[in-house]
Amino acid sequence: MRSTRLQRQIDDLVAQGWKIEDEDRDRVVMVDREFGSVGSHILVAILTVWWTMGIGNVLWGAYNYVSNSRRQVLWEETTGCPACGADVSVDAAYCRSCGEDLETRVDREVGDGDKMPCPECDAVVTEGSRYCRSCGTKLADAMGTSS
Repeated sequence: MRSTRLQRQIDDLVAQGWKIEDEDRDRVVMVDREFGSVGSHILVAILTVWWTMGIGNVLWGAYNYVSNSRRQVLWEETTGCPACGADVSVDAAYCRSCGEDLETRVDREVGDGDKMPCPECDAVVTEGSRYCRSCGTKLADAMGTSS
């Protein structure tokens, strides 16, 4: 079950025309694709002299669909339950696994020594993370290819 914060982010992006491309337990990858502007298609039609029966426009649209895609990774912020260790949303009032009251728990802060830059986008990520929160890169794969 998603937190209300994550569901609100997903709903806002879907309202703007984004689609869900991939989702895991703790992240959702949203994608926004476009086929190019009307002006660019008119220019391609003029340059290809209409005798190509629109093939130039189809190719231009396909190029824009692939090259102008935008992705956004949304993360479910989770933490471990202090009683049973199950993953729970940071804004949860209680643990779904054991029923522990989480409203009174003290959140542990991660020290500066536990952070490192993402090898793809240089965003700061917590050491041991599986994915970069900024670009969505799977860190185990990126670390293996960068060394």
